Amino acid sequence: MNKYYCFNRNKDYKDVIERIIQERKGEIFSFFGVDKTTDLNFNIYVYDTIELLSKGLKDRGFDGMPSYMCACQKDEDNSINFFEPKNDPEGDEWSKEEYEKVIFHELIHALQFSIYGSQPEWLTEGVAKYFDGTYEKGIKYLLEQYIHKTNIPSMKELELEFGNHEYDSYDYAYLMISYLIETLGHEKFLDVIGDKEKLTDISHNLIIKAICYYNKKYFNDEFYNNDPLNPNWLFHGSPLMLNEIDLMQSSNSDENKANTDKAVFVTSSWSIASAYAFKDNIKKDSSHLDWDFIVSSSERLPIMQMKNVLISNDLEGYIYVFANDGTFKNEPAGSLQFKSYNKLAPIRCEKIDFNDYNHLYEYEKQKNK
Repeated sequence: MNKYYCFNRNKDYKDVIERIIQERKGEIFSFFGVDKTTDLNFNIYVYDTIELLSKGLKDRGFDGMPSYMCACQKDEDNSINFFEPKNDPEGDEWSKEEYEKVIFHELIHALQFSIYGSQPEWLTEGVAKYFDGTYEKGIKYLLEQYIHKTNIPSMKELELEFGNHEYDSYDYAYLMISYLIETLGHEKFLDVIGDKEKLTDISHNLIIKAICYYNKKYFNDEFYNNDPLNPNWLFHGSPLMLNEIDLMQSSNSDENKANTDKAVFVTSSWSIASAYAFKDNIKKDSSHLDWDFIVSSSERLPIMQMKNVLISNDLEGYIYVFANDGTFKNEPAGSLQFKSYNKLAPIRCEKIDFNDYNHLYEYEKQKNK
């Protein structure tokens, strides 16, 4: 039985909230695989204005609420907290019709908490956004209009500082939950989020995994037509899944100063970047062999030549994408090589499969050492 604490003038507004709870709880319970007749037991606080909602939460010990907050669910006292919008809102004020979606969003949080207890904010907000209709224009639209226009945040930042940055953390939360449901399937998704150890394991670099997955799904060929001599895009190939590319000291057997530097090396060629996405893991797997590698500095085939190597059947790598904003140094001048002397956060990341690129390379099978 839900218990209401009404601090608003219109005590009947609790009937609106209760109606939404009773009408929509079934679809949420169905999603989580819970008996639809399960009893609910929330503390529901209703305030007269958004300002009084904020003050009421502060008086109850919940300080430091974000400025955009218009409702919230609190694990600490099993509460959901609302205010009552005006009958005739002005400007960007909430209308009562719009606010019904907010009530539904907080109901999702409350039911998820009643089933699983406290969970990471990226998870709870992602599930609520998956349900509440915010992203009805679809993931491709979200990527094009928002995700691709900002640097990719780290998973640690999303876990510890959700909602505390200029980018919209909810975009990334929705993207990650959509990815998990789409790739795991509904039943396995529920199994994972109900097990803290499994959830910890699968959340490692989850935002990069989700972005790579949807970039491949929607934008697989977008960068191939980049003009390498007048590039809009620059690329960095790596075997590692990273949120930030750090400076590294390079060496060169010919002591070419252009190739010996502490910098982030990038290229205007997607094909050349693909070689670097695979190279280090091939070397690692071939460490017991007399291997030999050459990576081309031009787009003439073969992009990479390898002798006496082992190549895993499921070899994967990553290509990181940066907008050419004029801060990169083209060295040697006129080449396809560029450098940055600052750490770089990519605006895109693509996971690539060696089997999709092996036609660009020339390689011999291993011989005995």
